[in-house]
Amino acid sequence: MSLEDDAFHSELPLHIETWYFEALFENNESMVFMITVMKERWGILMTGIHLYRNGEIIHEERHVFSTFSISNKTPLIEIGNETIMKGYLRNGKLCYNISFHSAFSFNLVFRNTTMGWKSKDGKWLAIPNLVVDGKISFNGNESMVHGKGYHDHNIFFLSNPFLRRGYMDGRVMTDNISIVWAKLLNNIIMQQNFVIVSTSSFKLIENVSIKCMDYEINHGRFIPTSFLILVSGENIYINISLHAVSIHFIRLPLLHYWRYHVHATGKIRNGGEERKIDTYDMMEYMLFT
Repeated sequence: MSLEDDAFHSELPLHIETWYFEALFENNESMVFMITVMKERWGILMTGIHLYRNGEIIHEERHVFSTFSISNKTPLIEIGNETIMKGYLRNGKLCYNISFHSAFSFNLVFRNTTMGWKSKDGKWLAIPNLVVDGKISFNGNESMVHGKGYHDHNIFFLSNPFLRRGYMDGRVMTDNISIVWAKLLNNIIMQQNFVIVSTSSFKLIENVSIKCMDYEINHGRFIPTSFLILVSGENIYINISLHAVSIHFIRLPLLHYWRYHVHATGKIRNGGEERKIDTYDMMEYMLFT
C-alpha cells in the first residue's frame, strides 16, 4: 500500500470517495471527521464533524464546498489556504495531519502503529490503531489531547445499485495489535463475516463467528446492542464481547446509520502471545433503505 492508494482516484468514472478519521482521547472525549468528495469536471466536497463526551454526542456540524484542491498522487486536500488532510511517510510509517477551524476546531497528527491494508478490489483502504496527538478547541476551551485512532478510505461507484442490505463493522485497538471486524448483509439475507488482525503484518480471517444479541428498538428498527466475536484457527484465537455504551443515530439520504461507542472485553491469542482485551472503541451499523 502506497500514499497514492490513499489519494483521490481521478482516473475512475464518476464516483464518490470518503476519508474517515476517528479518535478516542484519554480525556473521555472522542470525535469523527469525514471528508466526502464527488468530482468529475467540477466537484463537491463535504465535511462531517462529530464530537462526543463519554460516548454521547455534544456537537455536530456539516459543511459543503464547491472550491477545493485535491491530489491524485498523495492524500492531500486543501480548502482555500487551509490543508484539512495531509498524508505522508515518517520513518517508514504512515502519518496524517488533519485540521479544521469552525465552531469545533482541531489540529491533529495520526501516526500509524500497525500494518494498514487495502481490499483486493482497491475500494477499501484501512489504517487501524493510530496514535493521535494534537489540540482541540470547543466552546472557548482549548486542550491538548492524546489517544488512539483509525482511518479508512472508501470508493463508491454511482452507476451500481446497492448490492447489500447493509453492514456492521468496528475496531478493537490496543497497544500494538488491532482487529477490524465486519458483518456484510447481502440482499438475499445471507451474511459474510471476516476479521483482519494487524500487528507488524496483517492477516485476513474469513471463517469467523459474529453474533448479534440484546436487541432494542431504535428509530423504528430492531438493532443489536451486544456482539460476540469468535475466531479459532491455526495460531489465532479471538473471543471478544462488545457492549454498547452509547448509540448515535444519523439519518442520511437512502440509509440508516448508527454509530456505537462500545466496551470491548475478552482476549486475543496470536501465535504464542495472549493479550487481554479491555478497551473502549467505536463501531457502526448501516442499513440501505
